[in-house]
Amino acid sequence: MGRLRRKTLVNFHTKTLLSAAMILMTVLCAPAAVAQTYPNRPVKIVVPLSTGTGTDILARRLAIRLSEMWGQPVVVENMPGAGGNIGAAAVAKAPADGYTLVMLAVNHAINAALYKDLTYDLQRDFKPIARLAITPLAIVASPQFPANTIPELIALAKAQPGRIVYGSGGSGSSTHLAIELLSSQTGIRLSHVPYKSIAPMLTDLMGNHISLGAPAAASVVGQVKSGKLKILGMASDKRSSVFPNVPTVAEAGVPGYDVSTWLGLAAPAGTPDAILEKVSADAIRVAGSDDFSGQMREQGMEVQILDPTAFRQFIGVQLTTWAKLVKESGAKVD
Repeated sequence: MGRLRRKTLVNFHTKTLLSAAMILMTVLCAPAAVAQTYPNRPVKIVVPLSTGTGTDILARRLAIRLSEMWGQPVVVENMPGAGGNIGAAAVAKAPADGYTLVMLAVNHAINAALYKDLTYDLQRDFKPIARLAITPLAIVASPQFPANTIPELIALAKAQPGRIVYGSGGSGSSTHLAIELLSSQTGIRLSHVPYKSIAPMLTDLMGNHISLGAPAAASVVGQVKSGKLKILGMASDKRSSVFPNVPTVAEAGVPGYDVSTWLGLAAPAGTPDAILEKVSADAIRVAGSDDFSGQMREQGMEVQILDPTAFRQFIGVQLTTWAKLVKESGAKVD
């Protein structure tokens, strides 16, 4: 009887261990299996800014290439508003299954210091996939504006304090802080008109209703080439490959001036690592290709890739950098 009981217990423990092992293997293999079948339906990339912006241009070019690679539609949905917060908040709450992604931009690092009631946290609620590009800002003016260079702008602004009006994509946006930094470093005083997005600001700028703006160079390539706008200086630390003859603001006599912006893909925080790795590898492969890089340069963007780990570290540095600039500028949400 004792032998029978021991044999029964041994069989029981053996079956239990086998069951546990099978469950463990299932759990371990599940992410890999999911990644192998991903994507098996349309993927959405949310752009939290308006159409025509550098973020939108990059997202749409990337979506076309990923759709070809995956054999599934990759659609772009614009959710502008609140400096990019509406779209980012929506993705933070979306199902973490890899089918809703977001194109983050420098705005989101700025907003962490600018908005006190954000419903998302940039580091807690997202998994970085890859930083894909840097898009330099350009100090642009309407063709009728008398100044053609940064020194001429500074001289004119000092002669007419507060009379020159500039527009931005919203209070506290990179397009706002770029001009505010120029003002603080040169001692000039300009008047600010915040818009809900870049598109209406550019319309008013081309119509000569305002004089200046600092949009992404990617969003004004066509207008500059057609003569509807002119560039006074580049706001980044290096000249643009699209406008190589335009000096940077620092070169034009404002040493240390640099307002660089960036674009990167992210997913909701709970997205499985296996899916994240697949999307990251494919997005980096697309962005790193010569033809894609060439297309981005034509749009005023420079492909500069960071993998998920490096992108996460970069975001941490950006949060600190922009918090300092927001504080120094005194920028507030209107």
